[in-house]
Amino acid sequence: MSNFQTVLIAVFLSFFVFAVLIFSGILPIGNSSSKTTLQGKVLVWGTLPSSSVSSYIQNMSASNNNLIIKYVQKSQDTYNSDLIESFAAGNNPDLFFITPDMVLKYKKFIYPIPYASYPEKIYRENFIDGADVFLNKEGILGFPIVSDPLVLYYNKDILSNSGVANPPHYWDELFNLNDLLTKKTNDGVLSQSMIAMGSFNNVDNAKDILSLLLLGSGNKIIDFNKESDHPRVVVNEKNAFSNSPLEQSLTFFNEFSNQKSQAYSWNSSLSNSRDMFTKGKLVLYIGHASELFRIREINPNINFDVTEILQTRDTDIRRTTGPIYAIAISNKSKNLPTSIGVASLFADQVNVKELSTALSIPPAQKSLLNENPSDPYLFTFYKSSVFLHSWLDPNTKSTDLIFRELIQNFNSNKLNSADSVAKFENQLNILINQ
Repeated sequence: MSNFQTVLIAVFLSFFVFAVLIFSGILPIGNSSSKTTLQGKVLVWGTLPSSSVSSYIQNMSASNNNLIIKYVQKSQDTYNSDLIESFAAGNNPDLFFITPDMVLKYKKFIYPIPYASYPEKIYRENFIDGADVFLNKEGILGFPIVSDPLVLYYNKDILSNSGVANPPHYWDELFNLNDLLTKKTNDGVLSQSMIAMGSFNNVDNAKDILSLLLLGSGNKIIDFNKESDHPRVVVNEKNAFSNSPLEQSLTFFNEFSNQKSQAYSWNSSLSNSRDMFTKGKLVLYIGHASELFRIREINPNINFDVTEILQTRDTDIRRTTGPIYAIAISNKSKNLPTSIGVASLFADQVNVKELSTALSIPPAQKSLLNENPSDPYLFTFYKSSVFLHSWLDPNTKSTDLIFRELIQNFNSNKLNSADSVAKFENQLNILINQ
């Protein structure tokens, strides 16, 4: 293909993108009633439940008679390997859902929406602040659709029976509540725990919890320099903390498994934290919004509620974390113009609201989050999504191991805190430079 042909195609796609974004309502310019005509077949992959996504797709296809959208639900365990193999074999999907932990690995396979077609300012105005992880030097890597924030589940019966009227709002409240909420047998065995923190293997969402503590300091963990188009490790930059943010976060996280601490309420011999919560032996459980139905399913009799995740007192920074699901366009799509149009339909407000409701997790669009759902759980999830931030995890399986080793080294004194942190930083640097 000649340089002239390449430029011509790029110009055409740029104008096409601009058109479909306006007509779909994603770009709020004017009040056009025009409709783009989309035709052909578009294959979409993701890990979201097909039962919810399929009905969402049917509505999109209804107004485009010559358009066929097929969604394939992939296993969370094999999604990454399935995608890599599909791109290598040339049978890749036209569109695929990505989360922040996939950005660094898959940006070379994504067709970025150029800022000339969708200005960065409008993107930032439309989507939650944490969605900036999908922005890079060339453009927008994905349209954010829904998010899955960390929230605080709490056992209402145990709190009220302990004389505690409301769940805590700040991390430091846990130190005063522990004597009321943690119970031990005569021989010192924990029979009821306030909260699960301080270990890795039996704390569900342990990496997300430690990431949250870091993000709560204003830390991005890994930052992406749009100008150089390269990530860099910033986990130990001084932000809200006067000392190392990672050391501060680790020290706090470890307090709850330290038998000499006022906050001691957890150890590595206990069952997994979600199991403990559903059995009524854990008062406060840090979990994702998407875990709501699973908790109900395991124990429909548990009397629980949900509130926003704990925050650091006396700071202007509010944070929760969790995945943001965005729809990305494959740069190897065999029907790129239609794929761009379908991506814009995925991000249409009406369609996003329907999918969000079906999944019972919040949308990633600010305008939708201004609504107040009547469902009390969704109300909390919506409010939490507003301040959700994530980070550019370069490889989830590898970082799981790195976080586990970090916590174990710190807890066992195998390495001192400074050496534990230095090793962690070095391992992250190796990952992002592979």
